[in-house]
Amino acid sequence: MTDPIRYGIVGVSGYGSTHADCVEAIEGVELVAGAATSRSSLEPFEAERGATGYTDHVEMLEAEDLDAVSVCTPSGTHAEITIDAARAGVHPLVEKPLDVRIDRVDRMIEVADECGVRLGGVFQRRFTPERWTARQWVDEGRFGDMILADTAVKYHRSQEYYDSWHGTRDLDGGVLLQQASHFVDLLQWLTGGIERVDATTDTLAHEMECEDVAVVTVEFENGAYGSIEATTAVQGATRERVELNGTDGSYSSGTFALANEEVDPDLEEPPCGTGLEGQIRDFVAAVREDRPPLVDGREARDAVEVVLAAYASASLDRAVRVDEVREFAAHT
Repeated sequence: MTDPIRYGIVGVSGYGSTHADCVEAIEGVELVAGAATSRSSLEPFEAERGATGYTDHVEMLEAEDLDAVSVCTPSGTHAEITIDAARAGVHPLVEKPLDVRIDRVDRMIEVADECGVRLGGVFQRRFTPERWTARQWVDEGRFGDMILADTAVKYHRSQEYYDSWHGTRDLDGGVLLQQASHFVDLLQWLTGGIERVDATTDTLAHEMECEDVAVVTVEFENGAYGSIEATTAVQGATRERVELNGTDGSYSSGTFALANEEVDPDLEEPPCGTGLEGQIRDFVAAVREDRPPLVDGREARDAVEVVLAAYASASLDRAVRVDEVREFAAHT
C-alpha cells in the first residue's frame, strides 16, 4: 500500500482531538473524516481539520473508503464501533480500554480476525525510551530474578467529572479500568504477565457507580509478587509510579540501578517514535505492511482481563486467577 492512508476518527472531541493532531503530523496519512453524536462537536473538527463530519459512524464508514480509524468514544461503546469498522474493511485503533466487558473484547478480536483487519489498542505509555529500555533489560535478564513489581496511580477527579457517563459500569468503569489501566498494562508488559489478583475496592470521595480507590495484591507469572494502588480521590499533584525489583537490579519510573548503584543506560528509542504519535505511526505502518501492530488486540486485552479479575476478586472477597475472568464475568 503506497497511496496515502485514509484515516477517520470516531469521537472527535476530547482525546479524539489529540488523535487527530497526531494523524495530521504523520507523513503519508490523510485525515479525511470524523464522526460524533452531535453537530456541535463536529463543527470545530470540520473547520479546523478540513475533514468531513458525520453524526453516524456507520455512514462515515460506508461513505469515505477509509483505511484506518481511531475509536475514541466512551469505553462501553468501543466494541460496537470496532466491529462495524472491521466489517467495513477498516483497520481500527481503539482507545484504552478496548471495552468494559471481556466477552465484547473477545468478539472484537474474533471479528477483526475474520475480516482480515489489524486491531490495535492504545497504550502509548509503553512508547517511551525508558520503558522500552526497561522491557529490554527484563528480556535480557539484567534485573536478575524478579522479586517485586508494583505501580501506584494517585489522581484527583472532581465530582462534576463523574456526574455524566464517567464512573458508570456500562460505559466507563472506575479508577482501575480507566485511569490505572495504562499502568496495569505497563506492569504486566514489563514483567511478562499477571497470574492472580486479590483486590479491595471502595468509593470514598465521590458519588459514582464504580470505585475511586483500589488496592490489589498481585502474583506474576514469573513467580514475583507486587501491588497496584489507584485512586482518583486525592488532592495534590498527579503521582504515577511503576517499579521493578529483582535480585540484580531495579527500575523505578526513570531510575535504573544495578547492585544498588544507579546507572545511566543508553536508552532505546521505540521503533516508530514516542507517545501517542509513535504508536499511531506504528499502527499506520502495520496497516501498510500487513503485520500486527506493536500493541495488537490480544496485547491490549491483557490489561482489561487483569482489571476485570480484580473487580471479580473485590466482589467475591477472595483471590482470583486472571484466567477465571470469563467464569466470573457476571460479578464484574
